[in-house]
Amino acid sequence: MDFNLENNAIRYVLRRRRIKELGKSMDDLKDHLISKASISNIEKAKGNVKPDTLQIFLNKIDLTEDKLIEQAREVEEEMREVYYQLDAIEPIIEDGYLETAKRELERFKYEEYFPLTPHILFLQGRICYEEKNYDQAEKKYKNAIELIHKYRFNPKDNIIASCYYERARCKYLQHDLGQAIQYVNQGLEEYDPTKEKKGIKYRLLGNKTLYLLRSSKSDQASRLLDRVWPEVEKLDHSYDGFSLLNLYKFRSMILRDQEMYEEALHCCDKGMQIARNHRSSIRSHYLDFILISGSIYLLQKDFTKAYDRFQLALNSDSDFKSPRRHVDAHTYFGILFNYKKDWTKATYHLEKAIKIGREKPDAFRLAKALIVRGNIYYFQNQFSEAIPYYQEAAILSEKHGYKQRQHTALLKLADCFDNLNEKEKMRDCLENAYRLQKNLKIKSEAEVYELD
Repeated sequence: MDFNLENNAIRYVLRRRRIKELGKSMDDLKDHLISKASISNIEKAKGNVKPDTLQIFLNKIDLTEDKLIEQAREVEEEMREVYYQLDAIEPIIEDGYLETAKRELERFKYEEYFPLTPHILFLQGRICYEEKNYDQAEKKYKNAIELIHKYRFNPKDNIIASCYYERARCKYLQHDLGQAIQYVNQGLEEYDPTKEKKGIKYRLLGNKTLYLLRSSKSDQASRLLDRVWPEVEKLDHSYDGFSLLNLYKFRSMILRDQEMYEEALHCCDKGMQIARNHRSSIRSHYLDFILISGSIYLLQKDFTKAYDRFQLALNSDSDFKSPRRHVDAHTYFGILFNYKKDWTKATYHLEKAIKIGREKPDAFRLAKALIVRGNIYYFQNQFSEAIPYYQEAAILSEKHGYKQRQHTALLKLADCFDNLNEKEKMRDCLENAYRLQKNLKIKSEAEVYELD
């Protein structure tokens, strides 16, 4: 090992010697030979540290260069083992064994200046996230980033980008889409293609696309995918399946909403091929592609293929492990039967969708199901009966920041009040819809609610 201050292990040994073994502060060591700033620069590998200055510091802490290198080698070996064990804990968290993960993490008691402390904080944040303690999770991720910068650690993987990815997920679930987008942008800026865990880039891109779509910025989402798609298509399909599947899913949806149906089906088919390879671990994505292809056939009025896709999605999840996909399938069935004026079947499927949406809370999907449920009455000119569903959808969408979905519900409400000659209520709805349209530059929501 060369004596290089850029090495995390060497700087850890220096700090440990000064702080833990000698109990000295930088102020305790400074004098006419060495300043506090010089000591800080040595411990942070900052600036151009002269060999003489470094030797003075080593003398101060009674450490030879040979001893320093020997101890650093020991630390590096320890770090390799700790990193291996920490890396093995994340799948335990993902599988839901949180108490086991906590017990495993309890074994690692290190100083905040230990180079892998940010990784420990990251895993603690992951546990908090799974426990739905999003504020505490974000604090852990924020602390991890701060320690990396404070001690100028040089991680071998993309943990900073991963922390921003997780912070964005916390904000998304707290309905702060603007901050979620800001965090994914910071994560993409911090991403280093020379470091391990490269898949985080595509997770960030996938979630940025999602957040843009949910923020009524479908044009930006489309441009983002257009820009990165040549790179995505060149990736080995065994490369981080979760990341690729999200990108293929959103690409398929955007192409569908742009009425590029053949291209959408082609992208959907490629995504499904990847999903099949990972079906045991990422079943929900496999169902997504079945549903998206069904929605494309629905828009093309190929009702037989559409029906078969929606039924296949339900049959493929007979053990109900992906309830949100059941909401989607039943909602699409409702749209199909609305078009056929089979109000009984439409009602059956939409009541199922709404029931699941309430039991397994998903405001985005529930709001859509409520709008389509209101459409059953609307298409029969039963406007008073339609209003409560549109109102609930509007309130739900506003609460969670889904502006375009709120816009859709408000326009439906205005139409109902107009038909009922309740002009004041109609004007209130139109004013609210106008404000949304003006502030967000909404033209129309690219979503499937009904067929022309």
